[in-house]
Amino acid sequence: MFDRNAAIAIPSMPVCGLTGGVGSHGLECVGMPLQPSVTDFHSVGAEPDPLLGRVINDRYKIVEQIGHGGMGRVYKALQAPLDRLVALKVLGAGHDRDPNFYKRFFLEASVTAKLTHPNTITLYDYGRTEDGIFFIAMEYLNGRTLSGAMQQDGPLAQERVIHIAQQICRSLREAHALGIIHRDLKPANVMLLRQHDDHDFVKVLDFGLVKFFHGENPEGDITNAGTFMGSPHYIAPEQARNQSPDQRCDIYSTGVLLYHMLTGKVPFTAAAPVDIILKHLHEAPVPPRQLRPDHIAEELNDVVLKCMAKSREERFQSELGAAALCAGYLAEPASD
Repeated sequence: MFDRNAAIAIPSMPVCGLTGGVGSHGLECVGMPLQPSVTDFHSVGAEPDPLLGRVINDRYKIVEQIGHGGMGRVYKALQAPLDRLVALKVLGAGHDRDPNFYKRFFLEASVTAKLTHPNTITLYDYGRTEDGIFFIAMEYLNGRTLSGAMQQDGPLAQERVIHIAQQICRSLREAHALGIIHRDLKPANVMLLRQHDDHDFVKVLDFGLVKFFHGENPEGDITNAGTFMGSPHYIAPEQARNQSPDQRCDIYSTGVLLYHMLTGKVPFTAAAPVDIILKHLHEAPVPPRQLRPDHIAEELNDVVLKCMAKSREERFQSELGAAALCAGYLAEPASD
């Protein structure tokens, strides 16, 4: 009998979430294991949050909380003297006693700061206050996550799916060129904004699980052994096996996103996360066109399945391959 725990990276703890609603920054996961709080934050519904109204580093006046999780919280803040709204991710005092937590926080900040593509979240600033509070200031996004859009709209039209997917690929193209992979692509980490006549302008969020795949990681290996990296519904097989990741992990997750957008369902479900992961490892997905034959073209169906090949050698070798095929299909869309 197959030992389901032998070949995959089983999480020692659940993965935390930094959750936000419509109109918030929308960060839903920073990739750190959920653990009892060692910050001086108060739990929701208890005493007032001591950070509300506080000015961080003489620049960021905290206005309201828009997300929370095991790592800390995300706030709407006003930056002086620019009078600009920002999303402020805050890690509470006490985490600096854990050097790995400290390194992970600043790795996310330093890596995200290198990314300048319009379809990637912009980082403005990061640092540490005198009383030990770490913060990252990012652009405030007024929109909804892709997960929220799918909950409200159901399966998306294939032309809309292609438009969103191409923008995700452009964001990843810049990151991959810098030797950076995301490793946690999922609907909660894709924000949809309204810009002029485009109601689905994409921002890819939360490079908190980033890893360098060109050369040595400048921060070293700071992933705790046994800690689950990524989201079970979107994880690539090689991530589940704890094999060295590369950009093709993101290609696989992009394929799962395409599948989810086109069908309204993730390809694999189960009661336990480990069983979902096992399906990614050993089961072929039901072709998306089989679920919605009148709404998904055969060519697009093939793009999704190639992205989701179990062997990374059989996938597109870069995001450009998937984006190019999507672009070619979009030029001559089939009628539903």
